[in-house]
Amino acid sequence: MSVPEQSLITDEHRATIGVKSDPVKVVIGETDAHRMRDVLEDKDPRWADGTGLAPSYVIAGMGGGPRRGMPQVLPGGLLTQQEWKFSRPFKIGEELTAVSQVFDIRDRLGGRYGYSVLVTQGTEYFDAAGNHVASAMITITQFDPKSQRKGDE
Repeated sequence: MSVPEQSLITDEHRATIGVKSDPVKVVIGETDAHRMRDVLEDKDPRWADGTGLAPSYVIAGMGGGPRRGMPQVLPGGLLTQQEWKFSRPFKIGEELTAVSQVFDIRDRLGGRYGYSVLVTQGTEYFDAAGNHVASAMITITQFDPKSQRKGDE
C-alpha cells in the first residue's frame, strides 16, 4: 500500500471517539495474579499468597481492558504505548466493572510501515460500590504489513 492521498480515517471511525462501551465485568483472579508474579519473579511480600492483594500489574493481563468499539482502519496493529493509574490495590477475587472509550484517532506518516493510524483508548475500572480502582490508557498503532519498507524485515 502506498501512502494514501487523503486520510483513511472516516467519519464513522471518528464517531467512535467518546462513546463509552457497555460495562464489562472482570475478576481479579488469584491464579492470574500468582502467574504474573512468577513471570516477573516478584517476591514483594505485599502480594504473597494469603495476603488477599494482587499486584497492580495484573491489569496488564487484562489487556488494558475491553477493546469493543475500537475502530479498525488498517489490518495490523501493535501496542505502542500503555499508561496505568491506580487508586488502590486490587483484591483477589474482586469483581470490577470496566468501561472503555476511544479518546483519539489520528494519521501518522512515515516510519517503518509508511502510513499508519494511531488509536488511543482508555479503560476505567470501578469496584462494586462504584469507586474508581484503576485506569489504563493504550495507544495501538495500526498499519498494513504489506507496506513495510524493504530492508526493515
